[in-house]
Amino acid sequence: MSQNQSTKSNWLVPVVLLAAIGAAAWYFLSPKATPPAVTPAVTTPVPAKTPEPVEPQDVLTAKPVEQDPLAEQAADAGDDTPLGDEQAVATTETLPPLDSSDELVKEGLLSLNWQPGLAALFASDELIRRFVVQVDNIAQGRLVPEQALFKGMKQDFKAKEVGQGYKLDAANYARYDRYLTLLESADPQAVAALFQRFYPLMQSAYEELGYPNAQFKARVQQAIQVLLDSPEVADEPALLLPSVHYAFADPALEQKGLADKQMVRLGQKNQQRLKQLLKRYQPLLGR
Repeated sequence: MSQNQSTKSNWLVPVVLLAAIGAAAWYFLSPKATPPAVTPAVTTPVPAKTPEPVEPQDVLTAKPVEQDPLAEQAADAGDDTPLGDEQAVATTETLPPLDSSDELVKEGLLSLNWQPGLAALFASDELIRRFVVQVDNIAQGRLVPEQALFKGMKQDFKAKEVGQGYKLDAANYARYDRYLTLLESADPQAVAALFQRFYPLMQSAYEELGYPNAQFKARVQQAIQVLLDSPEVADEPALLLPSVHYAFADPALEQKGLADKQMVRLGQKNQQRLKQLLKRYQPLLGR
């Protein structure tokens, strides 16, 4: 921990977005394409009619499709398994290349019902890559301050002198309140839809990291578990200042990974607040 540097305060960012992803991975939407209507043959010409304008397809809900008799019988029997791939053609969005995806991702992100005034905390560039890099590192117990997903905090880290040593000042914990409030304000189903929409971009960024045969969703689950398993330490733990960086006085705690130590820096109340949110989303990942 740097005495005068706020870089590490950005490390809450991956923690915040990970919880939002928890709900996302398993809310898959599969809007069905409506089969084209068959025009019956006629014996007399009929005047051509100008087609009436229709609304664009709703990408969040499936349109009802006409079923053949066999499909209707299957539905009556309580079996809604598709009879064939030709009957389950999903409408998918053509996404831009990863290098030019920021504008679309920001538009989608800002369309969610975040707590007013807090969405401005998001970073504005390389959003997909930042997110994927942080998830991958958290799954390994690490953090990458240079890939922060949120704008930095204005308040500097604070430690207080106690005798011949130092303690982490509890005043630091309030710095994270806005980020947790932002996380709690997101609607899980809306986040899920956004995650599903942009998942191909996330998978592409994950493959860039050297995982051509692995699914990013599995990495998300691992990262969430790392955060849930992080140690819970009493507020204001003792610190050392061996150089220009603070260190935890407890050797066992200091040897923990950066992700674990960042959870400790949240303070007990905030850490429990975040873990409860992660636990709320975790069952969705098991479906």
